[in-house]
Amino acid sequence: MFENYSYKTKCTALIVVFLMLSVTAYKRSFHTLFQVISEYKVLSAKADDINKKANNTDGLIRDIAYLDKIIGKEGITKEMVQQGIVSFASEKHPQVSINDLQPIHVFPDDNYTIITNQLDVTGNSNQLLQLGYDFEKEFNFSRMVSMNFYIAKKNNKSDVLHLKMIFQNYENNK
Repeated sequence: MFENYSYKTKCTALIVVFLMLSVTAYKRSFHTLFQVISEYKVLSAKADDINKKANNTDGLIRDIAYLDKIIGKEGITKEMVQQGIVSFASEKHPQVSINDLQPIHVFPDDNYTIITNQLDVTGNSNQLLQLGYDFEKEFNFSRMVSMNFYIAKKNNKSDVLHLKMIFQNYENNK
């Protein structure tokens, strides 16, 4: 049957059959193999990115703890903060008397809400210094941003030493 054809025709027919089989094999096997390989590379890159982010969570937890230490604890209501300030001052230093407690001041911003509490106490210099130091070191509901010592005359008889402390908390609005 193939004896009637020349070598050139047989070679051309063989090349055409080879090309048809190559295209069929590519569409059936190799095309899906190449898709799987490219999808594997994409998924491997995503998995590496997720692992890098997961390894960074320890750093984020450490950063959040540091920020809580700097700007006060998160998730505490403003009334609880004010009550905590009053109870801390009265329990830790009963010899110091609270002269004035200002109402809570709230300042909303685009990104943050700033909550300010103001406490005015009286006592001698060592007691007030110790109270300020204890607030700075041990009180973690809010951060003290200002301390102001001043003397007020009481009935023109004696001088009374005051300490005005301002505390602030920051809440994220996002």
